[in-house]
Amino acid sequence: MNLSDIIKRGAVFFPESRALIFEGLAFSYKELNACINSIAAYLQELGVSKGDRIALYAENRPEWIMTYYGIVRLGAIAVCISASYKGAELEHQVNDSGAVYVVTSESLSSNLPLPEKMQNLKGSLIIEKDNVFSGLNVGGTTEPDSDLTVDCEPDDTCVVLYTGGTTGVPKGAMLTHRNLLYTAGNVCFHERLAPCDRSLCFMPLNHVFASNHIMNAGFYACATIVLHRGFDMDKIVSSISSNQVTRMYAVPTVYIRILNNPDCHSHLRSVQYSFSAATSMPTEIVRQWQNTFGLNIYEAYGLTETASLVTYNHIFQHKVGAVGSPAGLVEVKLVDADGKEVPGGEEGEIVVRGPNIMKGYLNHPEETANTIVDGWLHSGDVGRFDESGYLYIVDRLKDLIISGGLNVYPREVEEVIYTHEAVEECSVVGLSHPEYGEAVTAFIRLRKGRDSVAEEDLIDFCKERMASYKAPKKVYFLEDFPRTPQGKILKRELKRQNQP
Repeated sequence: MNLSDIIKRGAVFFPESRALIFEGLAFSYKELNACINSIAAYLQELGVSKGDRIALYAENRPEWIMTYYGIVRLGAIAVCISASYKGAELEHQVNDSGAVYVVTSESLSSNLPLPEKMQNLKGSLIIEKDNVFSGLNVGGTTEPDSDLTVDCEPDDTCVVLYTGGTTGVPKGAMLTHRNLLYTAGNVCFHERLAPCDRSLCFMPLNHVFASNHIMNAGFYACATIVLHRGFDMDKIVSSISSNQVTRMYAVPTVYIRILNNPDCHSHLRSVQYSFSAATSMPTEIVRQWQNTFGLNIYEAYGLTETASLVTYNHIFQHKVGAVGSPAGLVEVKLVDADGKEVPGGEEGEIVVRGPNIMKGYLNHPEETANTIVDGWLHSGDVGRFDESGYLYIVDRLKDLIISGGLNVYPREVEEVIYTHEAVEECSVVGLSHPEYGEAVTAFIRLRKGRDSVAEEDLIDFCKERMASYKAPKKVYFLEDFPRTPQGKILKRELKRQNQP
C-alpha cells in the first residue's frame, strides 16, 4: 500500500487528462507522475529512505504536490509545515519532527532557523535554486528506469500534520497510508467525485482540508485540481470561469465575501457543488447561497486527527445547520464526562472510531493515550444527534478560536503578547465576527506608566513574531479583568461583555 499509487493509477487510466492546473501551467497525469518519480529518485540519491521525515515548508505550488507524493513514494514521511510560520514555531516543528531535509522556496528560506538550531537536519533544498526542482515546470522530465514505489504497511506513518490537539501546544498527528487512502475514497464516494470534475484549491496545502479532502480525494477520483497560492477574489473568480471549475471548496469567510460581491456571481456558473469546512457555516449564509446560486453548501465534521471526514451532510438528504451523519465505516457517539454514552437527543463530547483515526501524536505518547481511549478518539467538541442521526456541533470544550477557517490557540497568542515590555496581563478570546466567524481579540492590562502603547503597536508586534492570521484583530485595554475567587481570568465573561 502506498498513497502515491493514486497518481500512478491516474497515469494508467487517464494519462493525457489534466491532473493539475496552476497559473498557466498544466500537468497531465502522465506528466505529474513523471515529476513525482524524478523527485523520488533525487531524494533517494540524497540518502532518503523509508521512515525518514522530510519537512515540506512551501507555499501552494506544483512542487509542493510533487514533493509530497515523491516523499511518500519512497515510504518516507512528509512533514507538512505552514508557510506562514516563522521563528520559534517553525524551529519547533522542524526539530520535533526529526526532519532530515527541509524543502522550501526562495521567499521562505530566510525564515529557516540557523543550521546549528536544527538538530537532525542534513540540508535544505530550495526549489528555485535546485536543478531538479527548478526543472520540473519546463518539461523534459523523464521516468526513472525502475519503479521507486515502496510497498508500505497500511499502518505505516505517511504524513505528519501539526495540530494543537486538546491543549493548544502544536503536536504532529501521524496519519497512515490507510488513514489517508480510506478518507480520500470516502470523500469521493459521498461527494460523487468523478474524473470530469475540476476542484478548486486555494486553502493552504499543509492543512488536512486541502491536502486530504481536496487534493488526495481529487487525485483518487482522477479529477483535476485547480491550484492557487491563496485566496485572491479577482484571481479565484477569473479562474473558476476560465478553468470551468465544477467544485468549490472554501471556508465560510470566502462564501460571505462572494455573496457580498454581486459583480462576480455570473462567473461562477460552472460550479455544480459547494463545500465548506474548518468552522461552522452560519445557516443564513447557506440560505443566501441557495437563493443566489441554487446550490447547497455542503458541510462535514472532521479533524486533523481523523484525516478529515467523520460525518457528511448528504447530497440526498441535506439539512441546513447540521454536519451530517457518520460517513462510511466511521463510527461516532456522544459521551458524558465519565465516558458513558448519552441518551439520544442529549449533548455530549464527540468521540470517533474508524479506519481514519490517526496513529497518534508524534513524540507525545501521554497526549495520545488521553486522546484515543479504547480505540475512540476524543475530539473535545460537544454535539448532539437529531432523530435522523444527523450531528449538530454545539460548542468546543477547548478554547480554540477558528478565524477565517484557521485554528488559533489563545495560549500561543498570549505567550507572544506577554513578551511585550508594556504588558502586565492579557487574555485572548474569539469574538463573533460577520466575516471571519471568530476574530482573535486580546484584552490587555498595561504596566503602570506605559499607557501610551497603541492598539496598532501591539497588533504589529504580534504579526512580526508569528503567523499574521494568529495576531489579534482587535485589542481592548482594561484596568482589570473579571476573575474567579481564586484570581483566574474569566474568559467567558470577557466574551459575554464584549460580544458584538
